[in-house]
Amino acid sequence: MNLRLSIERRPRKPLPLAVPVFQTEGGPAWGRGQAALPPALLKEARDDGFAAKGGETHLFHPRDGRPAERMLLVGLGKKSKADGSSVRLYGAALARRLAEVRWPAARVHVPDDVVPLPEAVQAVAEGLSLADYRFDRHKSARPPQGGVRHFFLSVTDRAPKTLESRLNRGLLMAEAVRFARDLINEPPSRKTPVALGRAARELSGGPVRVRVYDKAALGRMGAEALLGVNRGSAHPPVLVHLHYRPVRQSGTAPGGGRPAGKPLRRLAFVGKGITFDSGGLSLKTADGMAAMKYDMAGAATVFSLFKVLPRLAPRLEVHGIAPLTENMPGPDAYKPGDVVRALNGKTIEILNTDAEGRVVLADALSFASRLPADEIIDVATLTGAVTVALGKSYAALMTNTPRLEEGLRRAASAAGEKLWPLPLEASYREHFRSKVADVKNIGNAGEAGTIIGGLFLQEFVGEKPWAHVDMAGVGWNAAGSPLSAPGATGAIVRTFLNYILEADA
Repeated sequence: MNLRLSIERRPRKPLPLAVPVFQTEGGPAWGRGQAALPPALLKEARDDGFAAKGGETHLFHPRDGRPAERMLLVGLGKKSKADGSSVRLYGAALARRLAEVRWPAARVHVPDDVVPLPEAVQAVAEGLSLADYRFDRHKSARPPQGGVRHFFLSVTDRAPKTLESRLNRGLLMAEAVRFARDLINEPPSRKTPVALGRAARELSGGPVRVRVYDKAALGRMGAEALLGVNRGSAHPPVLVHLHYRPVRQSGTAPGGGRPAGKPLRRLAFVGKGITFDSGGLSLKTADGMAAMKYDMAGAATVFSLFKVLPRLAPRLEVHGIAPLTENMPGPDAYKPGDVVRALNGKTIEILNTDAEGRVVLADALSFASRLPADEIIDVATLTGAVTVALGKSYAALMTNTPRLEEGLRRAASAAGEKLWPLPLEASYREHFRSKVADVKNIGNAGEAGTIIGGLFLQEFVGEKPWAHVDMAGVGWNAAGSPLSAPGATGAIVRTFLNYILEADA
């Protein structure tokens, strides 16, 4: 990342200035923190067609050089509808526009009349960093990046000391998202299960421990579901277990601290990790598999948490589990009609090899249910049906615990992400009862596909509080968005981090 952000309470040198502006019936209007700026500037901007719609920008040079020789006005939209997402999009619009004008440094006014100032600082930081992301490492002629661009976030003199902490939190949130995007965007042949296992090991250190179970260990464990999906691939599977334990910041334990005693809570996050999904013998169409390198977005989401947890330092114990394999139609590929046994002993009849995500998660959730975790939360690009039902703005949420639903939706709202609850309708379990095994891996054609996926996964978590997030619709955006370049979005990462931090509050 070529951005550097600093809190600035007293301007020390003249710099180009970026200012948020509200949309009103009479034209653009300064917010509370910018009320002292010359009204003539707004009139000139309005005369030039600037209406201050959300994300709209207007660049100009004040004639008298005050309050700066160069200014960028950025619309926040209507004040009555502005929220934390508006502030985050303000930061994103800044990143895109300032990348075009190539200012090496700028002073950025942080709006303090939309959300509390600490939240606004974090949102601006997230927006700047997320919109600045590009995945171009495989281009032979990469666009010039220039030097570090330094943005001074301008706040009032009486700003609380928490601002630096919230700025750092915003940058860490964005770093985690960028890490997930990098993993997902990487070409599938470069991120085999073993390669991703190595990437997970690189997260080990300090309060994070990582264990990678190879194919032989999975065989001894009895992970027939994961091994079954893997049979058509030339690349062996792995199951990754990441473990974060909070530490005190003194003592001699690795990482500069010793165990911090009993954690406030123990959470387990499980992420689907199909590194490429051809559909197996139930082969997808060419168009259907074009973006299937993103079918490991759930695993990437889990990995990304451990990228930043040591620096966020929550007082919770956090586990991360990721089953990693390709789903390929090789000569020994698992077949419709096969039966595999999951770690918890339940048997699964395979009727469609392209419904493989729930099969590998059966082993991963069974593994997680054996851990001393108070809650299990899984995330997966599980069903195409979720996009039919909710489009590309919402992820689906299913849970056996109302408290989990409330907490996750609150965490998503704070991140500017959207979770929509779907019911775990008990009567639908009959849709996937098998005549030759305990369950089958698909339900009735065209009926409640996303709910059936959730109900299937519930079979493998026992009685523990559990939630399932189907992110198939939000994990990839071929066209891009204000916060994301085309490709992997890194969705749900900040939701999960918010959930962890709220549990630590």
